[in-house]
Amino acid sequence: MTGSSVVTRLSRKSKVWLSVGAMVLGVGTLVQFAFWAAERRETDLANPAAGITAEFRGGGIPLPAIRFRDVAAEMGVLMRHGPGPRGRTLPEDTGSGLAWGDYDGDGDWDLYVVNYPGALGTAPNPEGRNRLFRNDGDRFTDVTEDAGVGDPDGFGMGASFADYDGDGHMDLYVTNLGPNRLYRNRGNGTFEEVGGKAGVADPSWSTGAAWGDYNRDGYLDLYVCNYVIYEDEKIGDTQTLDVSGAYTLPFALNPNSFSPAPNRLYRNRGDGTFEEVAARLGVDDPRGRSLAATFVDLDGDRWLDLYVNNDVSANRLFRNMAPEFGTGDSLVFADLSTITGTADPRGSMGLSVAEIGEMAGAPDGLPDLFITHWVAQENALYQSLVTGGGLEYRDKSRQFDLGEISTDTVGWGSAFVDLDLDGRIDIAVANGSTLEEKDDPLTLIAEPMFLFWNDGAKFHDVAPKAADVLARRHSVRGLAAADFDGDGDVDLAAGVNRGAPLLLRNETQTGNRFLAVRLAASDAVRRGARVELEADGRRQYRWWGADVSFLSDHAPELVFGLGAASKVDRLSVDWSDGTTTVVVDIPAGRVENAR
Repeated sequence: MTGSSVVTRLSRKSKVWLSVGAMVLGVGTLVQFAFWAAERRETDLANPAAGITAEFRGGGIPLPAIRFRDVAAEMGVLMRHGPGPRGRTLPEDTGSGLAWGDYDGDGDWDLYVVNYPGALGTAPNPEGRNRLFRNDGDRFTDVTEDAGVGDPDGFGMGASFADYDGDGHMDLYVTNLGPNRLYRNRGNGTFEEVGGKAGVADPSWSTGAAWGDYNRDGYLDLYVCNYVIYEDEKIGDTQTLDVSGAYTLPFALNPNSFSPAPNRLYRNRGDGTFEEVAARLGVDDPRGRSLAATFVDLDGDRWLDLYVNNDVSANRLFRNMAPEFGTGDSLVFADLSTITGTADPRGSMGLSVAEIGEMAGAPDGLPDLFITHWVAQENALYQSLVTGGGLEYRDKSRQFDLGEISTDTVGWGSAFVDLDLDGRIDIAVANGSTLEEKDDPLTLIAEPMFLFWNDGAKFHDVAPKAADVLARRHSVRGLAAADFDGDGDVDLAAGVNRGAPLLLRNETQTGNRFLAVRLAASDAVRRGARVELEADGRRQYRWWGADVSFLSDHAPELVFGLGAASKVDRLSVDWSDGTTTVVVDIPAGRVENAR
């Protein structure tokens, strides 16, 4: 070992000790709180609504009979995430996600589930490859090997489907601890891995990804979140922090033990290759430990802005300054996180986008942000407000009963969905602790999922009564929504860390109607597009592809609940290239709106 290597190693160990020392009091308090809360629920059969959050659940409100059923096994979605025993490392506990997309162009949604080949430092297990399940109507078929997307050498984190080359076929991007993969869809059921050739095979620890044509040149660009500079020096095996009596926390499970990694913005050249421009445009966020990001027009100027979720470092809102400075070499983003009130320093994981203004008086047509957080930090629901000083956000989680209930959980994937098609947006949340069982440190503490039904003024968790599987606890990470059976209501897929995925079919019985919207345009034009619907005197807003969850990708279809309305009076699409199309008098059901 050279002298410089010794100095570097000593410097790194000093940084680890200083970081952990600074965090010890806070971490110890949070861990003790989490164990206290968990012990309040005496067994796995205890009511997950009981305990410290009982008084916040809005008793007396008649709740709808929301019903889901796990059909993964009967429909052929069979696999195990992370084979073998857990190795007590941060990458293992962080992943993985899943993605819906119509890779074969037959009109229904296929499912890609990300995996990793076992604990770090162990021999790869072939069962740990990623899986592609083709939707064949009454069941799913594992076509991973034929399609060529198993990535057996990858340590998988997230995935998203997007047509990056504009040929009409959905391609697939997979983030890894190590080189990322870009699978180009050949259009015949198979894929070609072109990440290195295209210039997007970042070798860092990448997590979330966001697609959007930020510069309006007609080509789909890619933003990639990088988490930390992960250097496995086995410090978790020999150096632990005693934070709650008998419980010890490996340093390697604390993200503060590692330096943040800068993010990437890949500008699509239009010839199948990308140029990395993040630092030049001011969006590399070198101090953020990033887990999710979305391209969406936050301020209503018709240009795609960028919001980034960071773990134990401040979130970032980057405004696209093209309206003021122009495109090309003049284009930059401005960091408006602090002045907009969105520089959230908590452990932010999942990120979802919708409009909840109707609950607070009136919708303003701008995106609001739902963000999942770590234990004792509460999830956040940031409502956009246009004031004299510009765009601002206010956290309305407590006002809407979303805050206290999430105090003792660790939130990951999320989705804004209308569970019962009543025209009010609901929220699904995947939970799973990063703390370990005290009597079994190789096992993470499992937690119940949330299904928050919206009564117009408050949210209510209906998950415990919605399904037997939802009344139990899991270690869920990724969450992705899709109407995979084509019956008009939204179903859910959930990735369980070191377990079998859940395929939750929505079996809610309701007379409410729906409009399922598909946008017939290139991904460069429709990604980030705002869709406004008017029916029965009410307005609803969604943003195409902006609800990014955690390491996951929802199906590229927007399902609006219409309640009793039999038609939509007006449907308006503000495309990401600045144009608008309007359609009127649309019957309930399905519609494809072309640009």
